[in-house]
Amino acid sequence: MIAAKEVGGDFYDFYKLNDTTVAFLVADVSGKGIPAAMFMMTAKTIIKDLAERGLSVDEIFTLANEKLCENNESGMFVTAWIGKFDLSTGKLSFANAGHNPPVIVHANGECEYLKTRPGFVLAGMEGIKYRENEITLDKGDRIFLYTDGVTEATDINETLYGEERLLSYIDKNRNLNAEDLLSGLKEDIDKFAGDAPQFDDITMLVFDYKKKEETAMNEKVFTAKKETLPEVMAFTEECLESFECPMKSSMAICVAVEEIFVNIASYAYPDGDGNATLSFGFDEKERLMTLVIKDSGVPFNPLERAEPDITLSADEREIGGLGIFITKKTMDAVSYTYENGENILTMTKKI
Repeated sequence: MIAAKEVGGDFYDFYKLNDTTVAFLVADVSGKGIPAAMFMMTAKTIIKDLAERGLSVDEIFTLANEKLCENNESGMFVTAWIGKFDLSTGKLSFANAGHNPPVIVHANGECEYLKTRPGFVLAGMEGIKYRENEITLDKGDRIFLYTDGVTEATDINETLYGEERLLSYIDKNRNLNAEDLLSGLKEDIDKFAGDAPQFDDITMLVFDYKKKEETAMNEKVFTAKKETLPEVMAFTEECLESFECPMKSSMAICVAVEEIFVNIASYAYPDGDGNATLSFGFDEKERLMTLVIKDSGVPFNPLERAEPDITLSADEREIGGLGIFITKKTMDAVSYTYENGENILTMTKKI
């Protein structure tokens, strides 16, 4: 973001809403300078608060509009585009409040504007309802968000940089990483504008849906019995030692493995014996440990269990649930799926 004055009214934001959902947005407040910057901070705070409540994108904008209309004596308004992306499915839900259409760069080579009918600007009128749109992204797709300071940049002859020039630049430079793409685009805009002063704030944001690099996994199958726990823990400690895992992280991971395996051994196979498979992977560059535990027992999602009330004493608290609660608190991310007759619990932790 490059402000036209010392402070600006544009803003961008992105945040993780849960283990599988991220939100990202860009917005432009009418006006310039300190009043626009103050209104921008209000809008940014309201939108983030509503997003973190788990609301859909249309609900976020509908409620944000009502709040921003209250006591809006300055008559300012906000154009904005927000997206919520589900990492597990590739589904992108989005809403547009009078903002420029994003550019989508498809992994298959196509590059186009993601045009939908925009809603009314935020803070412009009470009682406005916004619409949710949906698309599914493929791994390798890219979304480019921007404010009109990009397309409405002008040269000394008052010629606009324009949508066609923007689309052409992004298409030709599709293979650049996000940082180089943005810095290169800003240089291209400056070259186009020449000696003409920057009239409006310029804000740009790239969202890349990257293909996950495969990580070699250390895998071992164990009989799902409590008596096998020492073998499970020995395998776990061996893997963590090979990753040069710090003591504090190692202890947290070992506690999580013990809790999950004992639960599988106790409840997954009520009608007989079964197995549990542990797979450890390590991304050395990111210092990220991934642990996958699978069993083919009774379908059960431990993450759906209500969290225990830890304010109660052990005698007052309902039995069960504490192990997965501790696991969720100590791991960076925990997710569950049931696929091909298997319970699959995936945990990741920066070490």
